[in-house]
Amino acid sequence: MNRFATAATAAAFAATALLVPTAAQAAPILATTAASSTCVVTGGELGWGVKEGFRSYISGTIANGSWEVADGASYETPLFGWTNPTGEIDAVTGEGSVSFAGSIHFTGHDGVLNLQIANPTVVLNGDGTAKLLMDTKSNNAQGELVVDEQQAYLGKIEALGQLDPASGAVAFDQAPAVLTADGADAFGGFYASGDELDPVSLTLQLGPCEGTPAAPAQSADSNSETVTLTVDEPANSVPWLPIAIGGVALAVIAVTAGMLIAGRKRGAAPAAPEDDAAPSDS
Repeated sequence: MNRFATAATAAAFAATALLVPTAAQAAPILATTAASSTCVVTGGELGWGVKEGFRSYISGTIANGSWEVADGASYETPLFGWTNPTGEIDAVTGEGSVSFAGSIHFTGHDGVLNLQIANPTVVLNGDGTAKLLMDTKSNNAQGELVVDEQQAYLGKIEALGQLDPASGAVAFDQAPAVLTADGADAFGGFYASGDELDPVSLTLQLGPCEGTPAAPAQSADSNSETVTLTVDEPANSVPWLPIAIGGVALAVIAVTAGMLIAGRKRGAAPAAPEDDAAPSDS
């Protein structure tokens, strides 16, 4: 009977284990996330003289004018400057944009010449060129406001050289720039599209943008750079294979029990009856 109990218990345990989903089925699958390629601008400055010939004209005896900077822009001969940029640049393509706050207001000819440019944005095209956009207000030669546009495309910046945002910085110095058609309108027709502007210098500091995975949705180890992906079983899925194997195991239990009981009956011999006492002689 002890052998029977031991065998039955082992078989029942095996059958139960087969019927319960294994840990491997329920365990999550870990997959490494892709690193973000977006570099956030954390600091930097823009330097641009606009156009030297235009500054000379404004400050000369003909226009008898001046300029003023405000709202974060600065001027130190011969450059206007902007700081505290915001924006993002893609580390893979080199595309992105960075914006600054601050305005320059040019006046001359007793107010007939009136040009304000403000809030420059440098748009990096990823091909060694960039766009210079600015909010623009401008009068024509008769003193009438003819241009009032947000982020007009004033200049094209060229020959930026090789930029590497993933290094944590982007910089170009004295990059050549030319006037666009919108820029020519902003200057009241004094200059034509394609005329040279003063060169542009830009220096940016960037936050980490490669090798930093997104936060994992689930992770047993908080220091692991992985996220947990779970494999969902169909809602009505029935584990037929474990059930079938369990049924076989239960059948084995029944056969084993029968064999043990039958063997025990065969092994037990019947006891011989005791002889009656012999009759005594009288």
